[in-house]
Amino acid sequence: MRINTVIVACVLTVAAATATACGGDKTSAPTAPAAITSTSTSSAITGASIAGTVVGATGTASAPFRTMATGLTVTVTGTSLSSSVDDSGHFELHGVPSGHVELHFSGRGADAMLAFDGVADHEEIQITVRVSGTTAEIEDNHRDTPDNRSEIEGIVTDVNAAAGTLRVGDTLVSVPATVTVRHGSTAMKLSDVRVGDRVHIHGTRTGTTIVATEVEVENEHAGDDRGANPGDDHGGDNHGGEAELTGAVTGKTGGCPNLTFNVGAATVVTGIKTDFHDVACGALANNDRVEVKGSRRSDGVTVDATRVEKKK
Repeated sequence: MRINTVIVACVLTVAAATATACGGDKTSAPTAPAAITSTSTSSAITGASIAGTVVGATGTASAPFRTMATGLTVTVTGTSLSSSVDDSGHFELHGVPSGHVELHFSGRGADAMLAFDGVADHEEIQITVRVSGTTAEIEDNHRDTPDNRSEIEGIVTDVNAAAGTLRVGDTLVSVPATVTVRHGSTAMKLSDVRVGDRVHIHGTRTGTTIVATEVEVENEHAGDDRGANPGDDHGGDNHGGEAELTGAVTGKTGGCPNLTFNVGAATVVTGIKTDFHDVACGALANNDRVEVKGSRRSDGVTVDATRVEKKK
């Protein structure tokens, strides 16, 4: 009797399996393949992400950039990656290849390039960039890699020397006492850094805080010796803000170290305080592609260069 029960159970099991294969039960069959398909399509995405906000003007001081944002496109040179800029000036690019990356801003009278070196796989880059004609200037730059290394470039909004901290925009930066703070080759103290200074910081991210390993102040202070000399070719204390330009040299005149040339719509002035990188002052030529950092005069056009770097 026991043997007969087993036989009957086996027969019923085989019959049920046969009925399912023949279409008797279709409700559960797709479940396993669907799960496999979902898993295979969620493979890791390679490349970096670059998100940004474009600011600037249409040619008049009172006209906001968003009036020309529609129709502006950001393209990663040498790839098919592109993003339109929305009415708030925002754009996003994903899957950006690692290495040297150039962004091309085009449309609505803009034809400007912006370069990044050493872009890492899965790095997240956030920028605020000012675009005008053939000129693209970074105003704020935050870069974070998967191993928690961070790089920030922007304007200091708060300094607390007693606590050993400062803020760049909304980002809190901890500056240990052993960390080098400098302007060029000149050592500084954290207490020397002022609100409104433009800084370039390397460090590591811990939660929402950056722990600095190096702090470089990129601009001169109004009371420094650069502005104290009325005959200084940099124009004294007539600073209207910090500037960073990327583009081709045109209209070069003057003799070293006192050069004047154009990068897009900006007029760049160099002098004895200007550091030249990857190109000697005397070797700089028209059509060389350069990155310029410096202080913008109140006329909004002239930039007193603290650094000129030739780009490949």
